Amino acid sequence: MQFKTAISLSFAAAAFAAAPAALAQHAGDVGINIIDNRIVTGSYDLGVFTPGQRVFGSEFGELFPNFTDEPGFTSIPGTFPVPSTITFNVLGALRVWEGGRFGSIIPAERISIGFGPLAPVLTPLTDTFTPGFSLAVSSNGEWHRHLEYTLQNPAADGIYLLQMNLVGNTPTTQASLPFWLVFNQNRPEIEHDAAIDWVNINLVPTPGTAGLLLAAGGFMCARRRRQSIRA
Repeated sequence: MQFKTAISLSFAAAAFAAAPAALAQHAGDVGINIIDNRIVTGSYDLGVFTPGQRVFGSEFGELFPNFTDEPGFTSIPGTFPVPSTITFNVLGALRVWEGGRFGSIIPAERISIGFGPLAPVLTPLTDTFTPGFSLAVSSNGEWHRHLEYTLQNPAADGIYLLQMNLVGNTPTTQASLPFWLVFNQNRPEIEHDAAIDWVNINLVPTPGTAGLLLAAGGFMCARRRRQSIRA
């Protein structure tokens, strides 16, 4: 399969990936930390990590058609051992918003997930585990990476759901619980928000745990309000 990423897009994406982490961090990234020897996702804003968030929004087309490098992944410096790596995994096929839910429909579209010169990983056409690639933790123990997501042909307008997790290569660090990215391709933001809310209500498990996180201020509304700050 041919990927639709143009040469100009590749150069631009590589430039963003190389930008200093402190300049590129912004609200909306997937915050990650280690709690009880497990990678945990949450919100990350102004240097503060809050655990609990597992649903994150994204918009295709803000830089180039059918492309986004958001959300990124961000941790506080010193979170991870050096040297070490973190690998992403795709936990199933894409789903497409059906107007009131994400159901069993697997769209013709796939998403390629790349990073600079690394060969992209394609989301599967069936619900099979698909390993991603590993990226090194920075020398300060931080992992701040922006993967590059490209919606493949036919790239129809819609809202797409991707389930992933993260795993480190150290024996004492357990993989993260699943988390979800909700990509919007040219649909009204009110519809995108409804899809994010549906995932939070229907796919994030254990309501009791969610209640504890709410009480701690950790389970945030996942509506994504993109910041325009870039390096």
